Amino acid sequence: MSTEYSLQNSWHRARRRMDCMEATYDPGTIRHLTALGVGPGMRCLEVGAGGGSIARWLADRVGPGGEVAAVDIDVRFLSDLPPPVSVHECDVRVDPLPGDGFDLVHVRFLLAHLAERDEVLDRFVAALRPGGWLLVEECDSVSTAAMVPGTPHETMMRHAERVLRQLIDVDMGRALPGMLTSRGLDGIGVDCHVPFAEGGGPEAEWMLLTVGQLHEATGGLADEETFARWEAALREPRTWVPGGAIVSAWGRRAG
Repeated sequence: MSTEYSLQNSWHRARRRMDCMEATYDPGTIRHLTALGVGPGMRCLEVGAGGGSIARWLADRVGPGGEVAAVDIDVRFLSDLPPPVSVHECDVRVDPLPGDGFDLVHVRFLLAHLAERDEVLDRFVAALRPGGWLLVEECDSVSTAAMVPGTPHETMMRHAERVLRQLIDVDMGRALPGMLTSRGLDGIGVDCHVPFAEGGGPEAEWMLLTVGQLHEATGGLADEETFARWEAALREPRTWVPGGAIVSAWGRRAG
């Protein structure tokens, strides 16, 4: 499996795609982080920090007495982050993590790309202090069950899933609760969310950029008429379509 970004974009397209992804999934992530009690003075590790939106939120929550280490293999979008954020270019498969004894480790949309996911997850658990929380969030193909049969959206999403299966583990999310349990974590919890996108909104734009690029890269996920109908629908307000599911699982290191 590829350990690089599966979709190669120009800088601006990549930045916009990341902005739309954050708009789609950040509210759920923030809801879980809030429930886990992220607050002043905590030491946090944000892995696969992407565009830095969650690192910014963590910085605001932990305040000047806390720490946020933002880690990514590509740090080009992690500029101008406020204190107490520190940015670290890091390949989590082989490079040392920036410290340990964290109160929180959060990782989103990373493990599905890694063949070494078990070893990497072990490293995240080891980086927690006793009582620290690990929150892992990954994609899952369960959302295809929400597709309306016979629509252009179903056609495009199912073809996109077929291509993505060659690049990443699109069923990764459902494995997370067992992976955390097998590592001896306490307080295991899990949630699955399927975002719905209204045409013209950032969630719809995220799908247009992601699936649209797969369409270009493969020479066509579907015929051009189907693609054009799907694209038009996702630009039309008051049109609602289900997006890609995210599974969130969390657990606390014993002690």
